[in-house]
Amino acid sequence: MKILAIETSCDETSVAVLNYGQDGSFDLLSNIVSSQVKIHAPFGGVVPSLAKREHQKNLAPILEQSLNEAKLLQKIQNQKSRIQNKSKILEEILDREPELLKQIVPFFEKYQKPDIDYIAATNGPGLEPALWVGVNLARALAYFWDLPVIPVNHIEGHIIANWLPIANSKSQIANRSDDARFTTRNKLFPAVCLVVSGGHTQLVLMKDFGQYEILGETRDDAAGEAFDKLAKMLKLGYPGGPIVSEMAKNVSPAERQKIKLPRPMLNSKDYDFSFSGLKTAALYYIKTLPEEKIKETASAICAEFQQAVVDVLVSKTIRAAQDFSAQSILLAGGVAANDLLRNTLSAAAKELALPFSSPPKEFCGDNAAMIALAASLKKEKISWEELTVNANSRI
Repeated sequence: MKILAIETSCDETSVAVLNYGQDGSFDLLSNIVSSQVKIHAPFGGVVPSLAKREHQKNLAPILEQSLNEAKLLQKIQNQKSRIQNKSKILEEILDREPELLKQIVPFFEKYQKPDIDYIAATNGPGLEPALWVGVNLARALAYFWDLPVIPVNHIEGHIIANWLPIANSKSQIANRSDDARFTTRNKLFPAVCLVVSGGHTQLVLMKDFGQYEILGETRDDAAGEAFDKLAKMLKLGYPGGPIVSEMAKNVSPAERQKIKLPRPMLNSKDYDFSFSGLKTAALYYIKTLPEEKIKETASAICAEFQQAVVDVLVSKTIRAAQDFSAQSILLAGGVAANDLLRNTLSAAAKELALPFSSPPKEFCGDNAAMIALAASLKKEKISWEELTVNANSRI
């Protein structure tokens, strides 16, 4: 079966096509991602109204590009009459997205229905204005092409990204093509998964595909958000995560240890996180420094801040893995691209003799490939009329 997936939960616009076989094998036919980083950078964070505007502008071209890359586009003649017959419902579906409506109608007029079996879309959690653009496009496509819809939880998508291949080649959901350790379900589950991004920091017990229990989550800032705020304090730019990581790269342990920042909730008995206190401690430290000294010590501050975040994340994840007799440890989300976090958690898992997996870096951020693969595992198929947004939905 072929699934066309749409991801617009935040500031990446993405469309992917995945072919999923009955034997569990899959082929990722396309995965197009358009980033809005440059647009939001001057504001130091994502502006929901701007994200919505850009999704409206970008979705139709990305849809066309994704289907074309998957070799599923064929032009058709005399399609205008069919558009006219369905225009009223399309206008109702895309009433909040007039710019998208202007672009999708010519698309429908130009191309015939592709060989697609399902439409999948992220319906939460995320920024509600951004989510609605992708959800409404999914509704419009499903209505016009008469296809069922599969709603996908964004967090589950990040977790399932662990099974996406490094190369655009066939793989299996129970057998990562690049990691022979993940060979059978009984050796994999239960798995403890650390999900870390700009909007989420959670520890999830994965009992099987589709079976999740949240063990703990952040009580305030997410890890990625904390990196963004530190970068803003140091006037380094946005997004903060990659910048902080790069700044910290060449700092020696001795230089880093001259700065002392707390490890919030490191020894708490639960599995929750809190990075607000770490952020405040960094702010107070920076305020004690003269302007020229801030520039001199920025790299060391980044290194200590990053180490503090990683220490807490890894410690809690390993304790959860031990407490719940995990058979493997997974890492997911945008911050999963951080080398220090990947390497430290991998090494800690190795000490426990547990398999460790993190998505290929190209799939750590928001993308529709992970949504398509998550959709392929779901039994729930609904009509376009039933699809809606649940911006605060939990996994």
